[in-house]
Amino acid sequence: MVRNININIALYIFMKGSMIWNLQRYSSLVILVYLVYVSSFIITTQGPISFFDWTKFFLSFQTRFFTSIACIFMLLHAYIGLWTVGTDYLTERTLGFLNKSLSKIANLMRKMYLFAFVMLGIVYLVVILYIIWI
Repeated sequence: MVRNININIALYIFMKGSMIWNLQRYSSLVILVYLVYVSSFIITTQGPISFFDWTKFFLSFQTRFFTSIACIFMLLHAYIGLWTVGTDYLTERTLGFLNKSLSKIANLMRKMYLFAFVMLGIVYLVVILYIIWI
């Protein structure tokens, strides 16, 4: 019971409309800056890019660090989008419109949906950071 209250308090504090709107927009800007960074390497490299050029670029500390930050912001961006879809469409009202029996399990479905994409995001983050830094 206490854990459920703590989760609800955290969601209330961090998942307010203006907060998630700003996080979504700023995370997309970070992703854009990262794409410009990688694109500038591709454009400014003289001649064809060899395997060694590409490896040297991605093994530099700056690129590893920036790639890590970009991946974290990509997952944050995806989390906000998926959270919004779940809270908009996995409700008693919307599922009850389709089928009355679905409306009875809407909260369970939303929690399972949230758990699934949070766990998948954590796995993705761990694997990505492992690949980048090891």
